[in-house]
Amino acid sequence: MRAATHGRSMEDEARDILRVALAASERPARNLAETIRARLTLVGGLDLDIPAREAIRDAPDFGR
Repeated sequence: MRAATHGRSMEDEARDILRVALAASERPARNLAETIRARLTLVGGLDLDIPAREAIRDAPDFGR
């Protein structure tokens, strides 16, 4: 449909789509935490209370 709208073959349309997609500058990749932080910043951020950590418990002894 798009090729017909632009008056060219499907192959020419596909080449144009690829050309445009490859010419576009890519955004630098961020890690998941940075992505979430950026989205929450847009709505005012989010402050969470971090609970105190408990001591690590001993590993179970299955030999008994």
